[in-house]
This record gives sequence, C-alpha cells and structure tokens, in this order.
Amino acid sequence: SDPANELVLDGTDARLFASLKTLRNAIAREQQVPAYVVFTDRTLAEFAARKPRTPAGLLEVRGVGQAKLDKYGDRFLAAISAADETEAA
Repeated sequence: SDPANELVLDGTDARLFASLKTLRNAIAREQQVPAYVVFTDRTLAEFAARKPRTPAGLLEVRGVGQAKLDKYGDRFLAAISAADETEAA
C-alpha cells in the first residue's frame, strides 16, 4: 500500500485537520457544492501535516491547483496560521 495515503495525524495536527474540515464545510455550504469539491480529506490531511505558509506551499500539496488556490487559498492559509499561533501560546 502507498504510505503517502496513510497520513496519521495526532495531537496538534489532528486538531488542525478538524478545524480545516470545519472551514471546508462552511465554504461548501456558502458555495452550495459538495465538500470534496473544495478539497478532499486527503488534501486537508496534507495541509495539517505540512502546514504550508504561503500560496506556493499550498500549490505543492496534491489536490491544489491555481483555480482552487485563488478561490480558497487565503482562508486555508489563515486557518493554518491561526492554529499555529494557538499552539505557540
């Protein structure tokens, strides 16, 4: 099996993953699309594990293209950054 598909998240990463899912679900409701159209669980898990800080960093994650970056990138970067500040406090 592909170990890349088996991202195991614990502690802070798991909390971040949960908050990214909440954000994704809110965006999906706003735009009236299914949640996976925004980003898949797999992409969110990678965000939680890698914690990209920049638009370029988001683009390195599988499932993120320029169109999704333009549409959703700022909000996900803000969520990742906010989670990190909470942990550092």
